[in-house]
Amino acid sequence: MPAAFGPSRDRPSKILIAMFKLSGGTTEPQKYEDIVVKAFELFPQEFALRGYPQFPDSSDVHKPLYARLKSGGFVRGAEKRFALTSRGVEEARSLLEEAGTETPKPRDANRLTRDKEDEVERMLGTDAVRLFKEGKRGRILDTDFYAFIGCTVRTDSKGFIARMKTTDAAIRGAAKLGWPDAARSSLLAEVWKALQEDQATLITKRGGQNA
Repeated sequence: MPAAFGPSRDRPSKILIAMFKLSGGTTEPQKYEDIVVKAFELFPQEFALRGYPQFPDSSDVHKPLYARLKSGGFVRGAEKRFALTSRGVEEARSLLEEAGTETPKPRDANRLTRDKEDEVERMLGTDAVRLFKEGKRGRILDTDFYAFIGCTVRTDSKGFIARMKTTDAAIRGAAKLGWPDAARSSLLAEVWKALQEDQATLITKRGGQNA
């Protein structure tokens, strides 16, 4: 995928491709509903409604359409009709040429829920992960551990245990599906294992238990 969207952010690229195919490679406006249907038709696993894979999830199109594509100058639109800009047409054509005869590979239909995706992305951005990657495991503090699981030292025992369970579920789900990619889901699992080992005393004291 072109660097414009980043290695794990290929949904906007797929929407561009859907719009390109829907418009015949032109800048003619298309109805929002038609874009949703076309994106689902081309990439059913990527744009399927969670729990109901036979239906499209329009919210998967709405956010990237506005937040990434329209604001980035790839798409213009108003009143639920959208069109590729000249830049958008060229970007979509470039994506298709790069993919060859195949469109970009969709994700597995058994997708993480949005809350788990958010948890994974949050954890990947923590100091605990950064220090672990830098080979500085010994410098990871209890405050880094709290930040990793999404709470603080002031969080009560019930909240602490809940955050432990939420963290473990998100990491297990990411590892199972390789989300956002195999390397990072594996890294996250390694960090989680290390944190549980290093913070075992704290975890026990707070009433939690290692997963």
